[in-house]
Formats: sequence, C-alpha cells, structure tokens
Amino acid sequence: MSSTQKLIFPLTLCMLFFSNCKKEETPIDPNEILGFSLLSDISGHWVGNNETVFGDFDWFAFDFRPISASHVHSIYEGASDQNIITSFFVADFEGRKQVMARNGGWLGNQYRATYFVLDKAEISSNSSYYRLVDAIGKEKRAYMELRFENGTMSFDAYKDDSGQLDDPVHHMGFTGTNYNPSFADATTQKFNFPQEVSEVDLDGKFVNLIDDDSALFLEESQDPFPKSMHGHLSDLTIQINRSTSIQDEGLLFYLSTEPIIDSNGNINFENLDKKVVRTINVKPAENSYTTTYLHPDNYYITLFSDQDGNFFPSSGDVGSMSKFFEVTPESDLSTSLEVDVMIP
Repeated sequence: MSSTQKLIFPLTLCMLFFSNCKKEETPIDPNEILGFSLLSDISGHWVGNNETVFGDFDWFAFDFRPISASHVHSIYEGASDQNIITSFFVADFEGRKQVMARNGGWLGNQYRATYFVLDKAEISSNSSYYRLVDAIGKEKRAYMELRFENGTMSFDAYKDDSGQLDDPVHHMGFTGTNYNPSFADATTQKFNFPQEVSEVDLDGKFVNLIDDDSALFLEESQDPFPKSMHGHLSDLTIQINRSTSIQDEGLLFYLSTEPIIDSNGNINFENLDKKVVRTINVKPAENSYTTTYLHPDNYYITLFSDQDGNFFPSSGDVGSMSKFFEVTPESDLSTSLEVDVMIP
C-alpha cells in the first residue's frame, strides 16, 4: 500500500455518490425491477481513494459479495465501536419489488440504520448510473449516486446536515477499481445471484420514526432488517498475545486473502495493496477482538504495531506472521495470534 493512508478514519453515517445521468430507465411494467443490474455491477472487491467530510484517504476498500439470492453486502470496520454497513438488496416496498439499500452501523454506543430506495437508473453498453434516495425524505434528505464505467466505480454520498430538507451536501466520494471481482464468485454461484426475489418485506415498516423525514432507526430493536436477519455472514474472535515490547500499544489488524507478513518479517506489498479487505484499529486495552459480518472465505490475519503511523507494516514495527484461517458460513469462530515478529 506504499506510504498511503489506510482505512482508519471516523465513522461516516451515510453513504452516497456522484455522477451525471443522461436518461432515466423506465420499467416496462410494474413487475420489472428498476436498476436491478446494480446488484451485479457492484459485486467485487473495490480498491481506491475516498474523499470524506473527515478528510481524504488514499486507500479504501469495499468488499461487496452476495449473501443471498438478492442481497449484496459490504462493511467498513474501523474499530470495536465503529463500523459502517452498506448493502443493496431487493425488497417489497410501496407495493412492489424495488432495489433498496441499508446504510449504518455503530459509533460508540449509538446505533444507526438508514434505508434508501432506487429511483433512477441509466444503463448503456459501457456504463451504468444509479441513484438511491432516502426511503422517506427522498433526495432532499439524503441520496447516493453510483456510476460504473470501464471497470471503475464512483460512489458519492450526499446528506442534509441541517435537517431542514434543503439541498444535501457532499458527504463522501469514493473512486476505485474492481481489483478482485472473483471474490464474489463463490456466493454468486451458491445463490444463483442475482435473482428477482424479495429479500425482505419493508412495506409499512417505516413507522414511529425518530425523524418523520427519514427512514432512520437509532435502536437495533426497532430496525426492520437487523443483523439477525442477515444470513450467511459470520463472526471471528481473535485472542491477541502481544510481545512485551508492545504490551500497552494499539495495533492495526488487516484481513486479507493473501499473506502480508512472513515468518522473517518480510512484507508482500502487492498483497498489501490489492488483497486487503479490512483494516481495523485494535485499542491498547483490547487483548481480544471480534470482527463481524464476515463473508465466508479463506483469509490471512495480520496484526502489527504502527510505530511510525504510516498505516502499513514497516521497519521497526512488531507484527504477526500472517495466519491462515477459514471462515465458514453462519459461524461464531475463534483463533489466537502471536504479535512478536520484528519487521526489519
């Protein structure tokens, strides 16, 4: 990942995107699902840069994979009290099947989940554009725009910060390349993804809202589509054994599909740039860490002390040899890791 910043930054609570739309795709009949091709277009491992209201980041990844016949899912997991979940799925809403999105997560003890519905799509032979708006407040509350063209994705988010339903402001802008579309292959085949079937019924579910102008939920118990309803995903708890030299230090935890650090402390920078799916901040007091919403796959787990704050393992850091681990579907798994390898 050279010397660029990694994925550690404050929680963004809405995700949406930028692009221009030349024409609107109109369903031929009420049974056709507008923008259904978004589910296929977004599948894969996207790596690029992200401009946010919290700063610009030179490295960011979305790992979108199917978790059912009509649901594709990704998560940014910054720390034990900070994550962002973004997923797109088919739902029953407003009397018909529609493409919708769920965006939210945890910031400390605060839960948040907001729902969006796709209202515009433009499809051509070499590009596609989609817009999803807040399911209640529509584009005046929040919206996301996604454009796919020549193997790249632009994903911009706009959010009404004032609460007055005036023009939303740019909240986040990701531009990246689908380096590893094959990451989604296994579940694409498993679920015969995508299918025009409903993942969840959201008709009449946006009631007693905290904000009458937004499909927003601040309590998991009131969320109509919480984690307990998301199949296929797993959790993994890692017991962390730090070297005495870094006993009281925080660590960076990278989850990748190929190894990053070998037993001699040598670093594979190609894998660091293109095979990492999560980067997580482990606090000094955390001797175990549970990573959630994991796509089943074969992974390598790497932890290291970031002594110079450059967001990648480098000389003087103490790290772990990248450990292979298989994540099976719908499992609560555990392993341990020794963080005791000096990086030369």
